[in-house]
Amino acid sequence: MKKVLSFLLVVFLLFGTSLFSQPYKGTTIKVLVWDDALTIAVDSMIKDFENKTGIKVILERLPSGSMLEKTALSVSMNKTDYDLVAVDEPFIPQFGNLFIPYSDWPEGKVFEKIDLETDLISGVAEGSYWNGEYRGLPINGNVYVWMTRKDIVNNYKYKEEFHKQYGYELDIPKTFDQLLDISKFLSSKGIYGFAPFTKNAEGATCEAIFMFEAYGTNVLEKNGDSYKVVLDKEKAIQAMNMYKELCKYAPPGWQDMGHSERIAYFNQGKVFSMFQWPAMIPDHEDFEKSVAAGKIHYSAPPAGPAKKAAIRGTWMLGIPKASKNQAAAAEFAYWWSSYEAGKDLVKAGMTPARRDLLLAPEFVSEKPYFLGIFESMNYSVSRPRFEHYAEISDVIKVNWLAGVTGRLTPEVAIDNIIKGVNEVLVRYGY
Repeated sequence: MKKVLSFLLVVFLLFGTSLFSQPYKGTTIKVLVWDDALTIAVDSMIKDFENKTGIKVILERLPSGSMLEKTALSVSMNKTDYDLVAVDEPFIPQFGNLFIPYSDWPEGKVFEKIDLETDLISGVAEGSYWNGEYRGLPINGNVYVWMTRKDIVNNYKYKEEFHKQYGYELDIPKTFDQLLDISKFLSSKGIYGFAPFTKNAEGATCEAIFMFEAYGTNVLEKNGDSYKVVLDKEKAIQAMNMYKELCKYAPPGWQDMGHSERIAYFNQGKVFSMFQWPAMIPDHEDFEKSVAAGKIHYSAPPAGPAKKAAIRGTWMLGIPKASKNQAAAAEFAYWWSSYEAGKDLVKAGMTPARRDLLLAPEFVSEKPYFLGIFESMNYSVSRPRFEHYAEISDVIKVNWLAGVTGRLTPEVAIDNIIKGVNEVLVRYGY
């Protein structure tokens, strides 16, 4: 009899405790996220979350370019098809008011609620801030990171020649002026100093804002319930002219250069310095793909006359106000952002927002660019915060590219940006 009781006790400890510790048993949530290596990894780990909470998760992954339209069609103030939605930072003003402010999220029953201001690295939380509230939980530390070939700056012969020509030491460029000097110098060595982003895509808007901010100006300012175009024409023209100068030392075809072209040139060892998004950096550190692997220094971008500026592009998890499963949705977000889950997700390619993950020695030794992310986030800036951001972005992108590639003069291009953004504001009653 004692043996039977002992056996039953073991069974209870193994299975019974698990059942009683599932506070949401019988609950199903639907989650909408972008599709990449990170969310595939999240999907593969969901069973663990379900076992610990009793929550059944239906995870829908879409290409990031389809997320805006899907969210607009699926989430409103009174109705939602999803209990948790991932939102790209520039579109938080468009959807922010449809989500429960993070301060109103319930405490977790299984996983701990994240403190946005102490648990996350500096700059990340600001990506989810809109109209006086954090609108959700930022889930990644996505920001411009500057990559520089350290083997080039450490080349003794180059150092000697450069110092003779320019009067200062060849090193990681701290300013755009230094980057331009180094680019000119390396052009005689068969090395391109810089690789721009000039595809007709969102990345071109990012480049424009990155340069404007470094030169001490931005496009749009919110004053109470109104908006004002604040782009300083003189500073914006200076920013564009510097970008044009750097492009003189870019690879052939720079006038239509996207991520794939930039990655290829850098991996072939032909480019000295450029920005990169964290999710793409592992490709540069793959010794089978890149001759630059192991030879890259990661930092914040060079400074303009005003400051250093790194474009931020975090994703936020938001709980629609219309969701009927808000507590369960919050629990899933807490699990995703937990240290325990994060350790596995980092190995799958996540750029963590948590300080204790990004700066963990075990990860920094494997992923030295984590320190570059940490540094860059201290200088992070956002794209214009506006409910109809996509229209603002189109105006900036089209005219920035026209000015940079010479289809318009910088003066006309900047005038067009100011005029076009004002027209968008008027269209929406501002």
